[in-house]
Amino acid sequence: MLTPKLSIRHSDQSFSDTPAELIIVGARQVVACDPTKADGIGVIENACVAVCGDTIAAIGTPKELTPFYGEVTQVVDADGGVVTPGLVDCHTHLIFAGDRSHEYFKRTEGLDDRGLTAAGVTWGVPASKARNAGLSVDDLVDASISRARTMLSCGTTTLETKSGYGLDHTSDIASLLAAKRIAERTGIEIVGTYLGAHARPTERADRYLDAMIRETIPAIAEKRLADFCDVYVDPDVFTLPECSRVLAAAADVGLGAKLHTDARINIGGARLAAEMRAASVDHGNMLSDDDLRILADAGTSVAFFPGFDWTVNHPRPVDGRRLVCSGVDVAIATDLCPVCWHLSQQMSMGFACRLSGLTAEQALLGVTLNAAKAIRRDDRIGSIAPGKQADLVVFDVPDYRQLAFRFGANSARWVIKKGKILVDGRAHAEGSTSNNDRKRR
Repeated sequence: MLTPKLSIRHSDQSFSDTPAELIIVGARQVVACDPTKADGIGVIENACVAVCGDTIAAIGTPKELTPFYGEVTQVVDADGGVVTPGLVDCHTHLIFAGDRSHEYFKRTEGLDDRGLTAAGVTWGVPASKARNAGLSVDDLVDASISRARTMLSCGTTTLETKSGYGLDHTSDIASLLAAKRIAERTGIEIVGTYLGAHARPTERADRYLDAMIRETIPAIAEKRLADFCDVYVDPDVFTLPECSRVLAAAADVGLGAKLHTDARINIGGARLAAEMRAASVDHGNMLSDDDLRILADAGTSVAFFPGFDWTVNHPRPVDGRRLVCSGVDVAIATDLCPVCWHLSQQMSMGFACRLSGLTAEQALLGVTLNAAKAIRRDDRIGSIAPGKQADLVVFDVPDYRQLAFRFGANSARWVIKKGKILVDGRAHAEGSTSNNDRKRR
């Protein structure tokens, strides 16, 4: 068992003589999500975690953490549960009004994209544009904040979200402003991505892209509304040269690159992503082995969405095992959107194991450290280590593998973001199953 040193240093600040504001005790497992460890994730049994300010100060036995106790220390009792890093959802479309349940149910009847079009069903982003274009920031906050709160309650402490349903300058700005307001009101850390190139206009796409590059991208950068720019690359959406043009303009003002690509056919988006040192390639159902090697060499993650593939009945769901074996960093996300009302990264882990062939360890890394890599935040979130940001979840399960097994359940009891308790486990004490689990064992 790993026994961390008591005196921890980070940024030249010693925590060894500083009382902790918060200490988590009583955990059966603390899962560091450190793939360099012998077990692949760094499980520490019967450990405690001390938090000073917004930072993890120490991990160790109760005796080792004794000096961290003080008058201000709040104790969280994990009650035999599991502590993991805060879950990270690296690809969502959180901000939207309405939904596309009509499309979902048509798909359950067996219609695919072509079948929907032939049946005269308006589907995809154009169907959402009609409901979202012109909505105010307040409208979008009201429509979206309950989803954010549910995601937080399920253990997601950081999420990425994109604009791209209003498909005009004003709507994209409103969407990203709404995301910032929701972050302030919920405590979730939200990473903004500009996705103006989400659907191809029916007329004069060149003028649309010109306006994006000339007006919207500079405005978003000036207002600091996003960290990334994304483009949907597909034969029916935007071409590789168009994508390159948009992402180059975004890079000029400091926005990182992401790509929706190779979801239906292999269009070559992975190679462009590698050339541009994109943070991630998302979807990637049709990536080749050569693509994966190129992405691994470039340090570009692949984010895939087993819940979305299941929702839309994708004819070729992502083979997660193949991704892992390629050596690329494999992230998992919900792809929450109007046609995929999927809010729980716990359930994403279950989908990833059952439908995509991942182990429980690979799935957990996919929603923690690797998801943090896909949004370039792995230096401070995604794992439990002294000096990293204190984003932590206490789950009411006896073993971390249960997170990928208990489909449809929310096992998160305490959710801590930057050292602050955002979901209080005492509210779940009644009806808890952990004591019964321990009695049966």
